[in-house]
Amino acid sequence: MASAVFEGTSLVNMYVRGCWVNGIRRLIISRRGDEEEFYEIRTEWSDRNILYLHRSYSDLGRLFKRLLDSFPEDRPELSRSPLLQGLITIKEAHDIEARLNEVEKLLKTIINMPWKYSRSEVVLTFFERSPLDQVLKNDNVHKIQPNFQSPVKISGLKALVTLPQS
Repeated sequence: MASAVFEGTSLVNMYVRGCWVNGIRRLIISRRGDEEEFYEIRTEWSDRNILYLHRSYSDLGRLFKRLLDSFPEDRPELSRSPLLQGLITIKEAHDIEARLNEVEKLLKTIINMPWKYSRSEVVLTFFERSPLDQVLKNDNVHKIQPNFQSPVKISGLKALVTLPQS
């Protein structure tokens, strides 16, 4: 199997120095009005570049699965690592502050893993800016939320506001 360490041009010799969870945003992700929570993450790269990212719980789960898939020889070790327990703790946390702290703890665990993992393509691409991050950076949230039509009709308002005739 080829090495899972990223050899691409944009991230060669780059790594994530630090990350902090700043908050949470609840975004509408479907026309049915389904919502998903996205964690706002401040990320500092080795070149001191700062990126603000938005990742969901599903994204965290996919990161763990991709690590397992990229390093099949280390699957038992990765399965015993604090990553899986961190995902479970995040899922079970009912308090928002506790959840945010657990997400930050999990992300710091990931970036402080041995270089084989923390500087792998899987981890580095997780911390790259996504199209969603760019939209939210510009605060153009309306571009990703469907428009909803108000159930109130003008004719209904006119009926409510009839003035007495003199």
